[in-house]
Formats: sequence, C-alpha cells, structure tokens
Amino acid sequence: MKRSLVLSCIVLIVLGIGTLNAQERKPLITVTSSGKVTAKADVAVVFMTVHSTSPLAADALEQNNKKVQAVKDRLTALGYKEDAVKFSGNRFAPAGGGVVYYGRERPTGFDVTNNLFIYLDGPELNDLQQFNTRVSGLLDELSKLGASPVEIPISRISMGGTSVVAFSVKDPSALEKQAYQKALEKARPVADDIARRMKVQITGIDSISATEQAQVQEQFANPLEEIPYRYLSSSLEEVPIRVNLMVHYTYK
Repeated sequence: MKRSLVLSCIVLIVLGIGTLNAQERKPLITVTSSGKVTAKADVAVVFMTVHSTSPLAADALEQNNKKVQAVKDRLTALGYKEDAVKFSGNRFAPAGGGVVYYGRERPTGFDVTNNLFIYLDGPELNDLQQFNTRVSGLLDELSKLGASPVEIPISRISMGGTSVVAFSVKDPSALEKQAYQKALEKARPVADDIARRMKVQITGIDSISATEQAQVQEQFANPLEEIPYRYLSSSLEEVPIRVNLMVHYTYK
C-alpha cells in the first residue's frame, strides 16, 4: 500500500513538472544568420618545418636538433626576437609517414619533424612589395639550413588555396561586434517574412546564441591549431571576420 502511494506521488510530481515545462515554453521563430566584415592584416605568420630521416630514431632526432639550433641562431642573427619565433617541438613518425605503396617494400626508419612559426608585425605589412621581399629572403636563408616551407590550408570556405604565409588580426573584438550587428540585421527580415506567412507578429528577441562553423576533420594534426589567432587569410588586404548566430524571436 505504502509503495503504491509513493509511486502515485512520483507520477503526479513528474506530470506536474511536465505541465509546468510546457507552460513555460514560448512559441519561437528561430533564424540562423551570419555577418562578415574584412580588415587589413596587422600580423603575418610564416610556416616552415625542419625535418630529418634516419634508420634510427635517435639519429634522426640528433640531426633535427642540430638543424633547429642552426635555424634559431640564424633567426637571432637576422634580428628576430624570441617571442616572434615558435617551434612546435619534435614529432616522431615512421619514415615516409608510414605509407606503403603496392609492389614496393615497406619503408624503414624514422622521420622527426619540428614545425616553425615566424610572426611578422612590423612596418613591412604596410608595403606588399617590401613584405614579399622580406619573406622570400627569409625562406632562402632558412632553406640553406635544412628548413622547408610548408603549404598550409588557410581556409577551405572563403579564401581558398594554400600558402606558406597566413595573415590575421591581433585583436578582432571590434570587428566581431560589427559582424554581429550585420548578422542581426540580416536575420530580422527573414523572421518577419516567416511571421507574415504564419499570420503572426514578432514581439521581440528571446535569445541569441553563437554557432561555430563545422570543422573539417583532419587526418593529421593541423599546424594552424597552434596559432593564437582565430581568423586567418591568405590575403594581406582582406582578413575575413565572420560571426554565425541563431536568433530566437517571440511572437503572438
């Protein structure tokens, strides 16, 4: 008897909570929208890698460490400060990336790779010709010491292509606000059109949430993830700043 009474109370409580939640839910019209602004870059990142291969992992590591030190010394001699240069650290992998082609022998040995990021934010960014001259000279100097340029997929969505240089904006907060406002302005006419078709009237905004753009799943680690900047472009003149929103409107 007591058990039946307890179960009855639980059922009533659950039904009461369900009724309350249904009463609290507001009828909403939801619109997804995006806003975009562009800005000239105030920082650039040059991508390079130092790579060594040897039958023994220890030998590949020793070779790579010597190359990395030589690159560090050369960058210091060229006037690059420590905070403008970053190495990802040595990464080990089977020689040839472990790829085996049909009809060929399995490669033996080890690859050791250390990614290099060089940050440029000086006056050369105001002159594209001066910037290109500096970057080409830098690539030539470091290539002599065993560093190689790496083509990075800057953006599959907007700018397209690959580049050994990425451009960005150090502080995009003001630009994000502009993009946010554009997204809101684009969303309202869509909501009004939906409301007209539903024969209702928009009464206000219930809530707004930011939505992240879907990321492409990478098979291997992407060096771009190690950069402290969110918005990247292969163009010095146009770094796209995007905001994606989901706007929930109330209506009656």
